[in-house]
Amino acid sequence: MFSTLRGPKANKGYSQANTAGKTMAKKKRKPHNPSAPTQWDMGTGTRAATHLTVIEEAAEINPKTGKKHNPNGVKRRRRISWVEHYGRKGHLTREQVNAGLRLQEAFERTQRRPPALKKVQVDSSPKPDANIAIQCDRMDKYHRIARHIPTRYRPFIDHVVIHNRPIRAMKGCGGGKQEGRYLERLAEGLQYLADRL
Repeated sequence: MFSTLRGPKANKGYSQANTAGKTMAKKKRKPHNPSAPTQWDMGTGTRAATHLTVIEEAAEINPKTGKKHNPNGVKRRRRISWVEHYGRKGHLTREQVNAGLRLQEAFERTQRRPPALKKVQVDSSPKPDANIAIQCDRMDKYHRIARHIPTRYRPFIDHVVIHNRPIRAMKGCGGGKQEGRYLERLAEGLQYLADRL
């Protein structure tokens, strides 16, 4: 589109060339200076992406010797649960963490779909009884573990272990001394569970 103006105002602001005869200097780009290169992808590195994660060695176990083998030094970022987090902070013992993880794994298995019994079933009708039996076995395993939890500790264990939420988010916990008391009750409940497993 061309301007219909004539004279000194004709090209003001509309032309590609500067009418005063001055040329615009190009801005020099700053050289790209990457940060120290990482050997393995650890994600974005933002607070949300790294919350409740740990960086650990991704070693393979040699089936012949049973030793961990990681010749390339590969590392990975793994998300941990609140039970593991409290164990790493020293609020829970290893025995309590193991009891909590065992309960958590049993509960999570009840939430999964039954596996496919056969990859391809041609000319046969599906057998729903097998899937129901698998689900019932999973529920039975969960209830065999969960029945050992006393009712006074159940709200704390359900909140942290089953729902994977921090103790501070529990109703009635305002932080400080109250959070410490709630963590003590969680530890007592998990110790009680660990003694009976």
